[in-house]
Amino acid sequence: MFPLFPFAAGVLAGAVALRLLKNERTRSGLEKAQDRLRGATVSSLEAIEHASARAREKLAAAPAEAADRAAPGSAAAAAGEAAAPAARKPAPRRRKPKAAVRPAAPSEESPS
Repeated sequence: MFPLFPFAAGVLAGAVALRLLKNERTRSGLEKAQDRLRGATVSSLEAIEHASARAREKLAAAPAEAADRAAPGSAAAAAGEAAAPAARKPAPRRRKPKAAVRPAAPSEESPS
């Protein structure tokens, strides 16, 4: 009998929800909420677009500034440096941690 209580409550809640959805006032409230949500989404997407455009401009300007700071008269040397791969030092090996040595208890010591 107890499993029927949640089922009856669900049926009752569904009937109330359908009545509210058929109500014009509720429907207009839902449409307003949807419009506000859509507007907030559009504005946040525009903010993301502007932020990524600013970041793109900064990243594009950084290599140009670095090339200007290098020797401006030696464009061929700069091109040669860009073509050669940078030599990297290999990462040091990781060692396994040593096992902790447990001191022997006084009763476990050998008599010798």
